[in-house]
Amino acid sequence: MRKYLIVIFCAVQLLSCQEEGALPDTVAVGYNFFPLQLGDFRVYEVEEITHSSQGATVDSFQIRVDVVDSFRNQAGGITYVLSQFTRVSSLEEWKFEKTNSARLTGVQGIFIEGNVPFLKLSFPISAGKTWDSNALNALDEDLFEMDSLFSPYTTTRDIQMPQTLTVIQEDNQDFTVNFIKRHEIYGLDIGLVYSEDINLAFCIEESCLGQQIVENGKEIRRSLIDYGTEL
Repeated sequence: MRKYLIVIFCAVQLLSCQEEGALPDTVAVGYNFFPLQLGDFRVYEVEEITHSSQGATVDSFQIRVDVVDSFRNQAGGITYVLSQFTRVSSLEEWKFEKTNSARLTGVQGIFIEGNVPFLKLSFPISAGKTWDSNALNALDEDLFEMDSLFSPYTTTRDIQMPQTLTVIQEDNQDFTVNFIKRHEIYGLDIGLVYSEDINLAFCIEESCLGQQIVENGKEIRRSLIDYGTEL
């Protein structure tokens, strides 16, 4: 009898060790690309180029996002409150713009803007993985694809990112009618470091077809220039 008890005890211990060893590696799963912690802040430089038949206008400004609060949501997880501020340049004071929120689940990195949830990342991460970013809202399907896992990246301010991943949101490189390109880059333990949203409509009249003359559209680029934690 004692021999059987010893065998059972050893089996239980072995299973326990296996379960502990099976705990997910947060880096390998990808959670560290969507960090959420009270006191975190991110500062971005934004460039918006608006195209029209009269030409193009350029608007530059800065955005700051602070993680200011958190609360337990209905699913039992933690939702983090994000305050967004804007200013034209570093010579001005920050002005409050709006409040958004974000949360991390076992399989999703979710950003909520205007009470509309968007699936920014899907876990575990893997190259070529696709998902519907609008799966949690009533908007039309919008497929995202994961690319360039653990790749180095350097920001416009020469901030070195040894490990990043890219999410391709849309890539329709049609230089005749409508050029659309959207993607975001996330840095390990940092979060969003760069985003690009381009939507250009070209002239399709017989006199200008194929000449890549932009009739209307917009280009928006957001690049990280500072980040950290203030407690």
